Amino acid sequence: MSYARLPLPDRAVPVSVAAVPAGAEPRAPRARPAFERALGVPPAVVALAVAAAAAALIWSAATHSMLIYGDARAHLSVARRVTDGLQPGPTQLGSVWLPMPHILMVPFTAVRVLWHSGAAGAIVGGLGYLYATTRVYKLVEEITEDRAAAWVGFVLFAANLNLLYLQTTALTEPVLLAFLVGATLHLARWMRTLSVRELLWAAILTMLSTLTRYEGWAFLVAGAALVLVWGSRVDRRRHSSEANVVLYAVVGGYGIALWFLYNLTIFHDALYFMRSPYSASVQQGGQVQFGLLGTKGSVVESVLTYGWDMVDIIGLAALIGAAVSTVLILVLRHRRRLLTLLVLGLLLAPALFEVVSLYVGQTTIRVPQRPPYEMYNVRYGLMALPFCAVAIAVVVSRRRWLGVLLAGGAAAGLVVASFGTPLTLADGRTGISSAAAGHPELVAEYLRSHYRGGRVLADDSASSNVIFAADLNLREFVTPGAHPFWEHTIRTPSRYARWAIAVDGDAISTDIAEHPDRFADFVVVVADRGVQLYGRIGA
Repeated sequence: MSYARLPLPDRAVPVSVAAVPAGAEPRAPRARPAFERALGVPPAVVALAVAAAAAALIWSAATHSMLIYGDARAHLSVARRVTDGLQPGPTQLGSVWLPMPHILMVPFTAVRVLWHSGAAGAIVGGLGYLYATTRVYKLVEEITEDRAAAWVGFVLFAANLNLLYLQTTALTEPVLLAFLVGATLHLARWMRTLSVRELLWAAILTMLSTLTRYEGWAFLVAGAALVLVWGSRVDRRRHSSEANVVLYAVVGGYGIALWFLYNLTIFHDALYFMRSPYSASVQQGGQVQFGLLGTKGSVVESVLTYGWDMVDIIGLAALIGAAVSTVLILVLRHRRRLLTLLVLGLLLAPALFEVVSLYVGQTTIRVPQRPPYEMYNVRYGLMALPFCAVAIAVVVSRRRWLGVLLAGGAAAGLVVASFGTPLTLADGRTGISSAAAGHPELVAEYLRSHYRGGRVLADDSASSNVIFAADLNLREFVTPGAHPFWEHTIRTPSRYARWAIAVDGDAISTDIAEHPDRFADFVVVVADRGVQLYGRIGA
C-alpha cells in the first residue's frame, strides 16, 4: 500500500490514501498572524470590506435610498409582524417569500426605529455582504493557493456598486449570496480533504440558502451532483460516496422539508407558496394575459433578458472576462482543473435557475434593452457575480499576465460604472420595483395625520407601501394573514374596522365591488391613482 505523508509536528505518522485521496493533496501549514487565524482572512480584507459597506450605508442613508424599494419595505414589515401585529409570532412569516431573511431581521425590527428607518435590513444585509466578500477571498485562495488571485476575486466581488447598494437595504440577495459562497467554500475544502465536518458545514449553509431564496434550491441540486461526482471519482472508501450524498442532501434539504411542513400546518396545503393568490405563478398569470411576460416559453427571450440583466448589473467587461476565463480553465491543463470546473458550475447554478424561471414563467425580469423596455427585478443579475469574480481570479493564478489583463479590464469596467447610476438604484427610484410606483404617499399621509384609533382593513399584498408609509403600529391593521380577524372584519367591516385601504384589483376593492352593502357605512376620504382610503361614517 502506498502512503501520502503529512508534515505533522513531532511524531508524524503515515496516513493511507484512503484518508487522503488522490487529487486531494495535503498542504503544509503556513504560519499566520493570530488576528488572521481568528478571521480566516488578512485583516486588510476585513477592513476594506467594512469600509466599503459603511461608506455605502452612509451614502444610502444620506440620499434616503434605503427604503425606495417596495419589496424592502415589505420584507421589513413581515419581520416586524412577528413582534407587532394582531397575532404576533412565527405564523406571520408569510407563505411566498422564504423566511430566513425575515427571521434574521426580527431582533432588529422589534426596535421601532430600526424597523421604520430600514436600518434593520441594512444590518442583516451588511453582515451578509461582509461574510460573502471574505468568503470569496477564501474560496479563491482555497482553489488556487494564490493570495494575489484571492485579492482579485475579492475586489471584483466587493466593489460591485449594485451589490454595495443592495446590502444597505432589506432586500434578500446579499443574504443569499453569503450562504451560497460560504457553502461553496466548504464544499471546495471537502473536495480537498474529504472531511465530514466540511461537508456538514456546506450542507448547513446550503440549508440556510434554501430558506432564503428559491435559487438556493437549484444550488442544493447542483451541490448534491457535485458531491456525487467528486466522491465517486476520488473517495475510495467503501460506500463513502453514497453516504456523503445522503448527508449533504438530507441536511441541505431539511429547510425545504420544513417549508413544506410550515405551509401544511399554517395554510393546510404543503404547496400553498406555489398556489396561493399571492404566489409568483398567479401573479405572472395576469401578465401573460396582457402580453407582458415575453420570456415564458421562449428560450431566446429568456436568455436575452437575463443576459442583458447581467451586463447591466455585473458589467460587460467582467462578463467577457469571465467567459474568456472559463474557456481558458477548460483548455489549460492543471492538476485542479476538474475541481475548479465543478466549483464554477456550482456558482453558476443560481444564474441558470433565473433563466429557467424566466422560461417557465415563474420569474419576471424587465430590462431597458428588451420589450417592454422597463426596469423590474433587475437585481437578480447579481446571482452571476460570484461566478464571474472567481473565474477571473483563477486565471490570474494560472496565466498571470493574461489573468491580470482580464482582471484589469473588469476593474476598469467597475470604474466606468461608478460614473453612472447603478441599475438597481435606478430601478428602486423610477422602475416598477419602486415603492413610489403605487403612489402611497398621499393616502399614507392622510391616514397618519387623521388616525385617532380603530382597526384598518387592508390587503397587505397590494397596500404594503401605504401601510409602511403610514407609520402606525402593525397591530392596527387587519390583513389576510390575521385569522380569524380578517374573515370577521371583511364580512362586517362596519363592526370591526374604522378605516379601509383599497388598491385597484386587491381583495378589498374586489369585495367592495362584489358586496357594496358591507361598506355602506364607509366613504372615500382620499384617493390617489388607484389607491383609496375609506373612513367609516360617524367614527
